[in-house]
Amino acid sequence: MALNGMTASYTRLYRHQDDASTAVPEVLDTNGEPLLINSRYWVVDDGKQSTYIYNDLIDVDNYLENFKDGGHDSYQGAVLELYKHCPEVRLVTYLGHNKFEEEK
Repeated sequence: MALNGMTASYTRLYRHQDDASTAVPEVLDTNGEPLLINSRYWVVDDGKQSTYIYNDLIDVDNYLENFKDGGHDSYQGAVLELYKHCPEVRLVTYLGHNKFEEEK
């Protein structure tokens, strides 16, 4: 009896859950994780598909491993190398729903 009551309460509580929360993410970063709203990403666009790199030293440095150029100790050094290998790179803020705002 108690289980039926819990199930009914659960159903009532979550019946209006937003479909977007259970949908497949629109965009993934280089770690295979969904982009976080209001977070900054480096975007490398090769013409076919954009690559989104989370804006921190570890993720930028991991991406640079593709060019055999990892192991940076500073964020600034890693970003300078990123510009060297990918001059088209740009920094954006993810606004959600596949919308971005470019940093100036």
